Amino acid sequence: MALVSSTRTTDTAAEPLLSFDLTTRPDPLKASPENPSVPEEKGELIIVGARRHRDPVDVEWIRVKVPAGTMAPDLAGNLTSATARISLDGWTPHVDESSDEFVFTPAADHETIGPDIGFTIQLSQIPINRKVGTAPITVTERSRTGQSAFQDRPTAFDVGKFPADFYLRNLIANPLVINNGGEITLTWERSTNATYELLHGATSLNVTNETTRTITNVTSDTTFYLRGTTGDPTNPVVRVLTVQVTVLKPDLHVRNLTVSGAIAAHGDVTISPGTLTVSGPADLMGRQIPLHAGLLSGLGEGKYFVAETSGIVIVFVDPRFSRSATGMVQVGSISQSSVVEEWVDFSIATLVTPMKKGLNFSVHCGRSSWEGDVRWSIYWMPFGSGTCTEIYPEDVEPELKEMSEKFLQDFSVASGDSGTQDDRTRGS
Repeated sequence: MALVSSTRTTDTAAEPLLSFDLTTRPDPLKASPENPSVPEEKGELIIVGARRHRDPVDVEWIRVKVPAGTMAPDLAGNLTSATARISLDGWTPHVDESSDEFVFTPAADHETIGPDIGFTIQLSQIPINRKVGTAPITVTERSRTGQSAFQDRPTAFDVGKFPADFYLRNLIANPLVINNGGEITLTWERSTNATYELLHGATSLNVTNETTRTITNVTSDTTFYLRGTTGDPTNPVVRVLTVQVTVLKPDLHVRNLTVSGAIAAHGDVTISPGTLTVSGPADLMGRQIPLHAGLLSGLGEGKYFVAETSGIVIVFVDPRFSRSATGMVQVGSISQSSVVEEWVDFSIATLVTPMKKGLNFSVHCGRSSWEGDVRWSIYWMPFGSGTCTEIYPEDVEPELKEMSEKFLQDFSVASGDSGTQDDRTRGS
C-alpha cells in the first residue's frame, strides 16, 4: 500500500510531539458510484503513531477529523456505520458526528507515551462518498512535554477518492543499480482516464500516453516520481509512485559537507571559486623525485620538463669544488615569471619555485668561470602523486627555448665570459 504524506495545517499551529503515518485500504480509495441506488464503497484508514524522541510526552486525547457529506472535499457519506479502534491499552474511542471526528481518550486524564512507543488507529467500514476529489484528514493530539501547558497539535493528510476505473501501479526501474552515466528503463501500468508526469530532480516529463520511458546519463542516485492526476481540476486527486535508482560512484552536488573519516581522491580535485582552508595537520606533498644530478657542463646547461601535476621545483647548486666561481640558476615557463637565484664563490645556492600542472618549464644554470667543478641537482616535489617528465629541446615551445637561451647569453655577457656561443649554451 502507498503511504499518504502529511502536511501541517497552519503555520501558527503548535508543532506535533507525535509522528503519524497514514495508509488506506483499498489503495487508492475509490469514490462510490454516482447512482444513489448503488451501495456505497467501503474504505479504511490506518494511522500509525509514535513518539520518536528520547523525552516522553503526555497526551490528553487524539482526534481524527474525517469530513463527511456529499461534496468532493468530503471523504465519507456519513460516519454512522464507521467503526474505530486504537491499540493503546485503556483508551476508548467514540464518534463526534457534530464535528466529524473520531475521539480517542485514555482512562486517566492523560497518558504518557515514551520514546519509540508505537500505536495504531484503525477507522473501518467508512462509506466513501460519491464525488471524486481530495479530502483533508486531520489528526490532532492534545499534548505536552514536562510541566508545560497542553496544546492542540494538528497533522494533516490529503486522501484522494479516485474514479472506479482509475489505476496506477507497478512502477519498475530496470536495472536498479547502474554505473555512473548509465541508463535505466522505467515501466508502469496505468489507466487512460488521467494525466501522468514523470519527475526526477528538476525534470518533469509528460508521459500521459506512455507506459515506459528510458532515462540516459544518470550520474547520481535518483528517485523517480510517477504522478497521476484525475478528477475535477478544482479538486483533483493525485496518486504518486516512486522508485529509487542507485548509481555506483555517483556525482555529488552538496551545499555543505562534513567528513568524519578520510577522503581519497583518485582524480583531479578542483576548488573554484572558493578557498580551501585546513585547520588541522595536512599532507599534500608527494615524495621528492630526482630529475637530474651531475656536474655542470661547461659554462651553461639547461633542462626542459613538463609538469604532470602542480608541484614545487627545487634546484641545488654546489660550487665548492670550483675555484672562485660565481653564477646564476633560473627556473621559468612561458606563463609563469622566471625565477633567478645567484651564487657567489663557495656558497651553496638553493632555488625553490612552484609550478602549475601542464606547464613546460626550463631549469638553466650558468657560471662565470671554467675552473673547477660545479655540481647541480634538480628535484620535483608534486602536490599528490603526479610526476614530472624531461622533454627534448626540440619539443619545447620556441618562446620558452628562446627565453632560456637568452638567460645564458645575458649572464655570460654580464660576467665577462670570453667563451664561444656553443660553450655558453651547451646542453640547452
